[in-house]
Amino acid sequence: MKTVILLLLLALHVRIAAGQSMSESNNSQPWTVGKCLEYTTTHNHDLLAKNESLQAATQSSKAAASSLAPSFTVKAEIDHYWKIPVQIFPGQLLNQPAGTFIPVRMGTPWMGNYGVDADLPLVDVQTWQQIKLARLQQQAEKNEYYSLLQTLLKNTRIAYYSVQQQQEYVAVTAKLYGNYQHIHQLITLQFEKGLADKITLNQSATLLKNREIDAVKAATALQQGYLDLKFWMGYPLEDSLPLAPTGDLPALTVTGFNNVLLPGYEAEQSKVTLAKQQYQTSRAELYPSLHLKSTWEQLGFGEKTDFITRSPWFSVGFVGIKLSMPLSLSRIAYKPRAQKARWQAADQQFKSYTAGQEKKYQQEKAALEQAAQNIRLQQDNIRFSEENEILSTRKIDKGIIDMIQLKEVQKDLYEAQEKLNEARMDFFRHYTEINYLQNK
Repeated sequence: MKTVILLLLLALHVRIAAGQSMSESNNSQPWTVGKCLEYTTTHNHDLLAKNESLQAATQSSKAAASSLAPSFTVKAEIDHYWKIPVQIFPGQLLNQPAGTFIPVRMGTPWMGNYGVDADLPLVDVQTWQQIKLARLQQQAEKNEYYSLLQTLLKNTRIAYYSVQQQQEYVAVTAKLYGNYQHIHQLITLQFEKGLADKITLNQSATLLKNREIDAVKAATALQQGYLDLKFWMGYPLEDSLPLAPTGDLPALTVTGFNNVLLPGYEAEQSKVTLAKQQYQTSRAELYPSLHLKSTWEQLGFGEKTDFITRSPWFSVGFVGIKLSMPLSLSRIAYKPRAQKARWQAADQQFKSYTAGQEKKYQQEKAALEQAAQNIRLQQDNIRFSEENEILSTRKIDKGIIDMIQLKEVQKDLYEAQEKLNEARMDFFRHYTEINYLQNK
């Protein structure tokens, strides 16, 4: 029965390591980390959404630039006056006595017009500043897209290495289970010979169950790791994803920190540039604007709606220059001051960002060196614990059973394997973080 359980655990490990699915798939070839990263760049939903935002910013920049071109408005209108406006004129205009007034209807029950209005900015500082702002916003979207891309690639890489390492750990827990199964068989044999009591047998059975629980726990963690990896990649969660075997640890080489190489450096810097431009745009509202304006339209009048085709239409048109200069305390003082404060705040936040990233780099560097040292130490502990397990097995085979010592040996071996797995995961995570912070 115990052999069947072990085989089921191993089958579970193989099933999960293949990507949670044993069905046929076009992805039968193992996925390398490079292939997973490439898939992320084209399928991650957050990245695709950010790309759409970038396209929107590009169109907004073009729209802002087009505001310098002449604009035309086509218009057409028909109005029905159920109460016609009346204007009063002095009677002297029509040879009437002084002090008299004559009411004159200004229009007919039905009136209409159609025509074209044109506007061309000749001098408009605010429009130029808005065009510059739109271009900076487009560049900011590009920087944010690149920053998000690097973050997603980092997360995918960490998830990939975690799954690879967890695959190995599943195999280790299955091996530990199999090794102790052999020990338990020896204790059972000694019990049948009368050389071990029931308490010893039950304690051994408990240890065996604990090894089984550890194996199931490791398999569950592997399954969760696969879900993380598929999520960052934008990969279907139910499809198989076989990974390439784990390779050797990369060389422990760490270069000096350079804040210009930070993946989010340009994105954060663009926030300062945008805030500065928004301040310049608010100041541009103080300058006058000069526009060339023109209108041409046809006017029609009539007692009924048939005036559209039966009454004559009269042409009206003009060309002129419009000078406007808005004057308000809000635009002159308060709004520019508020934008300047936001600019200065963005500059301080940028300095805080670079300092924080340098601090994180130094922390990751120290953690990486510690993880490398922990790996070496835990490998030594595993070697000692495995030797103790072999010696314990030999003693049991000779009829010498010390359950207290056996428990300690099993505990030391399991803890050493668990800590080695954690140290290797920490190494890959910190190694990836350091390379990410230096845009590698």
